[in-house]
Amino acid sequence: MFGFLPSIPGIDEVRALAGRVDTARHHGVPNGCVLELDLRSVPPEATGFDPLAIVTGAGRQMTLRDTVAAIHRAAEDPRVAGLIARVQLGASPPAAVQELRAAIEAFSAAKPSLAWAETYPGTLSYYLASAFGEVWMQPAGSVGLIGFASNAMFLRDALDKAGIEAQIISKGEYKSAANLFTEHGFTEAHREAVTRMLQSLQDQVWRAVAESRHVEPDALDALADRGPLLRDDAVAAGLVDRIGFRDEAYARMAELAGGKDASGDQEPPRLYLARYAGAARSRLTPPVPPVPGRRPKPTFAVVTVDGNIVGGRGGPQFLPLGTPTAGADTIAAALREAAADDSVSAIVLRINSPGGSVTASETIWREVKMARERGKPLVASMGAVAASGGYYVAMAADAIVANPGTITGSIGVITGKLVVRDLKGRLGVASDTVRTNANADAWSADAPFTPEQRAHREAEADLMYTDFVERVAEGRKLSTGAVDVVARGRVWTGADAAERGLVDELGGFRAAVRRAKALAGLDEDTEVRLVGYPSSSLLDLVRPRASSQPAAASLPDALGALLGRSIAGILDSAEQTLSGASALWLGNSRL
Repeated sequence: MFGFLPSIPGIDEVRALAGRVDTARHHGVPNGCVLELDLRSVPPEATGFDPLAIVTGAGRQMTLRDTVAAIHRAAEDPRVAGLIARVQLGASPPAAVQELRAAIEAFSAAKPSLAWAETYPGTLSYYLASAFGEVWMQPAGSVGLIGFASNAMFLRDALDKAGIEAQIISKGEYKSAANLFTEHGFTEAHREAVTRMLQSLQDQVWRAVAESRHVEPDALDALADRGPLLRDDAVAAGLVDRIGFRDEAYARMAELAGGKDASGDQEPPRLYLARYAGAARSRLTPPVPPVPGRRPKPTFAVVTVDGNIVGGRGGPQFLPLGTPTAGADTIAAALREAAADDSVSAIVLRINSPGGSVTASETIWREVKMARERGKPLVASMGAVAASGGYYVAMAADAIVANPGTITGSIGVITGKLVVRDLKGRLGVASDTVRTNANADAWSADAPFTPEQRAHREAEADLMYTDFVERVAEGRKLSTGAVDVVARGRVWTGADAAERGLVDELGGFRAAVRRAKALAGLDEDTEVRLVGYPSSSLLDLVRPRASSQPAAASLPDALGALLGRSIAGILDSAEQTLSGASALWLGNSRL
């Protein structure tokens, strides 16, 4: 008869067990861990409830704000020893890259960090990588530090050949959105604005890369003219530290983080940044009501305007497909509710929008102004773009904060339509109209504006432009003449806009929160609780509202709102566990 002796665990099993115990002791984050991040695209400005992600097990995608917050938190977390990221960005908005880069730069100043890539496909990809402590690249890769260019498409000749006439009224010679339909190429004003914007972006990128890589800014122009740079030139120029593969980069990161060197048999534990953010969030901000008698953290409402501004409720942002739109009704209701909530100390209006409907933008602007009149401090935080309507909704804020590369301004108006009468005639399509009044079919695509109708469109555009300029002047405490000089439909970078009084401070969302703290009378290091409005939780999708009255306006509704947010937080945690400014339009004025 054979007996069975208990097996003795080997050294690997002991290490694995010790690692699990250590991870549990440190609230799901192993001590001495290296965080991993995939930066083949910039995290989105906002995400919604995504049932597809739950079904596939992908989890909820991290937003830009969550990613930046997690990196800053990790820089101060003693459990985190380093950060390694694959940085291989495609086309990306410069301001969003800047906000992410600032967080990585802060981390790199405190702890080891390493960027690696098969290749750096463009200027912004390398710009982001240069914020890391070490930059690695595969042998066959190249550094695409080549500067900036802007390509525009013009359909005037094609529309003429097709028999389509663009009837566009524009206020502001720099208002270029309609040039797609009306011009054969760049106008002088259009070229001037784009050239200055590219120069401003390049100056910002060159200064940052020169500082991080300890090279002269003037040398970067010569390198860019030779780019993309192959490995030997990239290393010789000081842009890349090592040529190597992924496994070699990870071995180096283990060495930098205090683990074994490349020849050792033990590496520090690794954790994806998204998993780290979830563990830190569940430990630091449990979704339960505050304990009676304990003073809660001050609450800041974060109202997000993401996408084209439209009337009504906006697009179904909780669905996994489709371009998000910012509905004026939804944003206005969120601002009213935040302003009425006595527990909210300040509001941060986060904007990532190229503009949209004049009336929808005006609706949101009014609620921003009303929130301020109720004594609620309100700071506008501009993301990748806050132009036209995106700037309109910000101009009444107590303060405006923009990234240096934020596309800002475009204070102007366009309106008009495309007339397809000739096209239909060429195709043998007949059309006729019966009307009760002279302007009943003014927006019809079958006929151009009459002289009277065009005069009305001109007067309408003049009125809207005058309102826009006067409201900017009021909000920014400038004369209308001073505003008109920087308006006329021109877009600026955030850095240039700050020099011209359109922006108060340069920085990302964290800078806006700091500004809001100061306006609310709080110290800069005071911890605040950020609550998103409008919510995209499952509960808010299925829970009907009793009326349009803000939920916090009465005691029963306030208690219901508090309970609702707590349940919403639990659902969000469960979900974690389970897992262009121009458009074709008809009959509406746009900013």
